[in-house]
Amino acid sequence: MNKYRREVSIEIIVGLFMFVVLIALGIFTIVLSKENLLKKTYAYEFVFSEIGGLREGDNVFLRGMNIGRVRQTDLQESHVRVYVALDVPLSLHHGYRIDVVDASMLGGKNLKIYEGPADAPELGENMTVLGAKPVEMIEEMSRALGGLKETIDAVNAGEGTLGKLLKDGVVYDNLASISESFKQIMSRLESGEGSLGKMLVSDDGQLYEDGKALMANLRIISQNLADGNGTLGQLMSGEDTAFQDLEATLAAVRSISESISEGEGTLGRLVRDAKLYDETSLLVEDVRAAVDDLREASPITSFGSVLFGAF
Repeated sequence: MNKYRREVSIEIIVGLFMFVVLIALGIFTIVLSKENLLKKTYAYEFVFSEIGGLREGDNVFLRGMNIGRVRQTDLQESHVRVYVALDVPLSLHHGYRIDVVDASMLGGKNLKIYEGPADAPELGENMTVLGAKPVEMIEEMSRALGGLKETIDAVNAGEGTLGKLLKDGVVYDNLASISESFKQIMSRLESGEGSLGKMLVSDDGQLYEDGKALMANLRIISQNLADGNGTLGQLMSGEDTAFQDLEATLAAVRSISESISEGEGTLGRLVRDAKLYDETSLLVEDVRAAVDDLREASPITSFGSVLFGAF
């Protein structure tokens, strides 16, 4: 009897131990999976043309914060549906973006959500949320390395400016010549040749004093203009007699031009009245003809004066 009781006690203890182990495994599974069974979640569905290796359990980020996980991926004929469970509700606006991004350089994927501009209209309840095509980092790096290799090959072949610098001796000689010319210019400046050289190495300071005096004169002129001194200063001040006289002159010129444009006065009639213009032209032609006749008759008149003056 005691032996039977002992065996039953051992079996009960073993059963309790296994029960505790199963409970501990369940707790560890929930903790490691980061699932909170008592917390409310929000389910959403996104449609992608491809997901670039996104898997169930990958994190979902919004504004840099982890807000949920990928629950399921469903491959269909022409697209992939991704089902997510989020801790917060989404408010997507027109201009939103759903991206599959690399979790790190070592691999892995995350889902990144951009809700769109806040001032844009919200999406309707029955609208399909489309995800962007993922960018593969490995492919982009391979493409970049391929472009770099093409550039290096072109340089080695002497193509382009850099290739010519490395392969073409004429370009090198031209650069050497430019460098030598620049060296000569610097040497002339250091020796005080030319105006700039004199400004740099002059010991008497005369150029500096002249420049200082010039700046002082410019400062005085600027101050006089600001104070309204002189004709130009009065014109700029807008308050003195010179400005008023100029304004009156411009008004008179404007009035005269308007009168001429309207055909008032003799000059205005000449501009506007074609008949008066034609008569004036005829008068000028008659005067020109009379002057020509007098010029032709002047030798005869002079001869007659000499002839009859002798008597």
